Amino acid sequence: MPGPLDVAVVLLFAVAWPLLEHFYTWPHHVRAVDAGVPTARTRAYQRTILEQWTLTTLAAAALWFGGRSLADVWLVVPDGWRLWLGAVLPVAYVVVVWVQARALFDSPRSLAKLRASLTPLRALIPHTREEYAWFRPLAVTAGICEEFLFRGYLVWVLAAWIGVWAAAGVSMVIFGLAHSYQGRTFAVRALLAGIGMGLLALATGSVLPGMALHAGIDLAGGWITHRVLNAPEVVVEPAASE
Repeated sequence: MPGPLDVAVVLLFAVAWPLLEHFYTWPHHVRAVDAGVPTARTRAYQRTILEQWTLTTLAAAALWFGGRSLADVWLVVPDGWRLWLGAVLPVAYVVVVWVQARALFDSPRSLAKLRASLTPLRALIPHTREEYAWFRPLAVTAGICEEFLFRGYLVWVLAAWIGVWAAAGVSMVIFGLAHSYQGRTFAVRALLAGIGMGLLALATGSVLPGMALHAGIDLAGGWITHRVLNAPEVVVEPAASE
């Protein structure tokens, strides 16, 4: 049974931290990016890495002081068909992204369209080489820490009162709300991603496949957007009318 320390940690990363991001940290960061501060994104990546590992360490410490096992938060290697499922999905995602990215990079029209659509993400995605160098450890950090916190620790705490499936559903909603500082569109995307990761954790009985898939999604997104933003501008002739 989770104790008061576990509840306090959950309130910290599932309530207090998202509220701070929504009302202060993210707006302050966007203003810095729009003002042309050259180190704004790099500092944001570094801060987020520190914050997520700090929160994960606190959750792990709460487990340790409570005498709990990592298996309680599904931090175990799945076995049997669950292992195959957990291994195949991340690999399949990487293959699909690679094929789609190659087609994208070979199409000037698609590159131009995607580049134009990235403006709302200007504060989040890496533009320079230095930013991209920091975005990669950020992506890995998000994959490990967010899956441990939201799909492992949070579900374990909530399941003590409402059961595993209901706890997983609540964690999916909280995960989406925790990303609402990025706007409605990206909060919905985070909710959908949380549903996918939550179902994967339930199917495999482990958060490890979700960690790999989550990190892969973020790494792929950073790689593609960085490539698109730094690709040479190509004048695309309008398509001929029929």
